[in-house]
Amino acid sequence: MSDGMSSGMSSGMSSELASEFRKLWAGRGLLYTVAIGLGLIAMAGYGTIQTVNDQGTTGADAAEQIVRQGFAGLLFATVAGSLLVTGEYRHRTWTRTYLITPRRGRVLAAKALVAFLVGIPVGVLSVLTSTLVAVLGGHAPTYTGDMIRLNAMIVVISALAGPWGVALGYLIRNQVATVIAIVAYTSGIEAVLIVAAPSFGRFLPGGAQLSLLHDPELTMPLQAWAAVAVLLGYVAVALVCALRRERTAEAL
Repeated sequence: MSDGMSSGMSSGMSSELASEFRKLWAGRGLLYTVAIGLGLIAMAGYGTIQTVNDQGTTGADAAEQIVRQGFAGLLFATVAGSLLVTGEYRHRTWTRTYLITPRRGRVLAAKALVAFLVGIPVGVLSVLTSTLVAVLGGHAPTYTGDMIRLNAMIVVISALAGPWGVALGYLIRNQVATVIAIVAYTSGIEAVLIVAAPSFGRFLPGGAQLSLLHDPELTMPLQAWAAVAVLLGYVAVALVCALRRERTAEAL
């Protein structure tokens, strides 16, 4: 009996994941988001090449600065995650979604997991793009332990950014407003706070991410384990708040 129930739950979750993947690929939002993101990463990489050349920086330091620009991929992984939710509000498909899967917690979990899985290739593509720019700019990276770690951390951060975007989509709901909020906070508000108040900023999501990347501009970085704990904590709390809001809306 328990085996049958377990099999049924597993089958149900698999179908929900497949459904969420189809929704994400149904429109061109994901494709456009990733394409724009990779283009901006390439531009940032070329800008960094000019900087390191002007400064006379060479070798591993120059390559690391350029490859680190792949970090921007987290922004687009966040937006991709938000599309899984805001697309439902935009196209008014929630009724159909909840008819198929009445348990809202399972729907949120499926969206968060799909966003996490999508964040991984987004992170990989971001690293490949910044690495290609470094190679074309004459600063090909040497894959020492530090460079491998940098690449891996960019992918990990991008993967965690996906569920974060899902939570923000639930909390804000409007697609345009969600994208604006993500860009404004990540690229503006948070960046200012990290620089202006480093002792506080290191505990923000961006501060934890920069800690994992060993960014030299972060004056008070967290230990790696603490940075991961901070990121997981933000994602968990945001998803709980998202589910609570969704259930409150259902009750009303």
